[in-house]
Amino acid sequence: MTTKKEESTIPELLNFIVFNPTLCKKEGQEIENVLLYYTKTKVSEDVQVRQVGLCEGMANFVKRFSTSPCEVLETRNTRQVYFQAETNFWMVLTVRVTQENVQQVSNLTLRSLLTTSYQLFVLFYGRLGSLMDKMEINEFRAKLRKFFAPYWVAISVGVCDIQDHVLGVQYLSTDPNTCLCVQRFINSLQDRHSPVKYVVLLHKDKLVYSGVNLDDTRILYHYLIKILFPAHMETSDMEIISRSLQNMGRYLNGPENFDHNITASRLHLTTDSQGGPLTQVFLLVYNNHDTTLCLMIDASTPCTKTFYKTLDSFISTNVPALDQIISKQVIPRVTATSPPHQLVPSSEGVKYILYNLDNLAYKSTLSSVPNQQLLMRVVCGLAEEIRRKRDTDVLVKTAGDLWVSGRKCNNRVLFTIVTQKNSHYLNAIEDIRRTAAGLFGKVYFEHRE
Repeated sequence: MTTKKEESTIPELLNFIVFNPTLCKKEGQEIENVLLYYTKTKVSEDVQVRQVGLCEGMANFVKRFSTSPCEVLETRNTRQVYFQAETNFWMVLTVRVTQENVQQVSNLTLRSLLTTSYQLFVLFYGRLGSLMDKMEINEFRAKLRKFFAPYWVAISVGVCDIQDHVLGVQYLSTDPNTCLCVQRFINSLQDRHSPVKYVVLLHKDKLVYSGVNLDDTRILYHYLIKILFPAHMETSDMEIISRSLQNMGRYLNGPENFDHNITASRLHLTTDSQGGPLTQVFLLVYNNHDTTLCLMIDASTPCTKTFYKTLDSFISTNVPALDQIISKQVIPRVTATSPPHQLVPSSEGVKYILYNLDNLAYKSTLSSVPNQQLLMRVVCGLAEEIRRKRDTDVLVKTAGDLWVSGRKCNNRVLFTIVTQKNSHYLNAIEDIRRTAAGLFGKVYFEHRE
């Protein structure tokens, strides 16, 4: 249970603002620029206008001296993060900080939370400008509040997590035979049901296959892991056991069955390039035991109840068998006969976080480390330092006598944490070198003298 003293040291969301400075046509109507002003306590329109005016002034001030838009404003009591989501659309996140918790706040993490909220909104509703053009302005404001208010209620801005920054994807490595079975299943599904445009397949929260581009994959994966799956964790253990024994699946969204009106989430995918037209699809998420199948159905093609029933019959028949095939090959992939570069270090004194900027792959062994939040703050600090550099090495020693290394090379970022107390500098360097060699061999992260 969190005490009042502990709660007072946690950074607090002060407000979240969406504004468009072009909406006010006459002096004295500046409140028209405010599209959303979310805060836990109700504030007057005068306060909203003043805050939005300050944000707009800061953005314009930075524009005079830099080609890059304003990103962060730090004061003694607040941390304010800016994001120009689209032309004339600004999003601002303000967090209250104190001397006790200021180190818990990472600018990178806050900015990532802000941009992710926008990307999720676009995924479900489309771009802000296009949506505002289609509806009356107050309806548009209501749509923003409906989405963002519960989103920021669920988000803890005071918890630093490098995964919230990188928004990485955990991939499941499969052997060639399993890969062929997965591809054969997907080909057969799309051949028999042509309105199914894209398929994404997960097993135990790890990505097995994705038919959409990398940006859409990342934000859809984040939605599934952080929002949709946790929302269905309330299902009783007995129900889960019963479904497993009966080899039954269930839909995590959409209808209970296909005898009634079909309702499914509408998604807006970028498909080709950022800024281009969005492709609208309906999302159906089906789960059987450890396997989750995401079907994206062409929204422009009328789909009857007969189509959905036929589709349901196909996946309910084939997904259980596919789940068993994937489950059988999910075994410890490292053996005594594995090549040296596949031998992941097993030392309890060394943990790592690995992120690949090219394919967004993310892996971490940090879950069992004490004082994880303290280490995450250090890691996020290193991430801020190395993000603008091409290749770099950074090594720091924490107040808890731990060595933390951040390395970026060939678009791969590796954070290594030596948790062994009183470890000497040279021993820490050797542990870090051995960890990188165990993950990559001598191809990447070779220490530069």
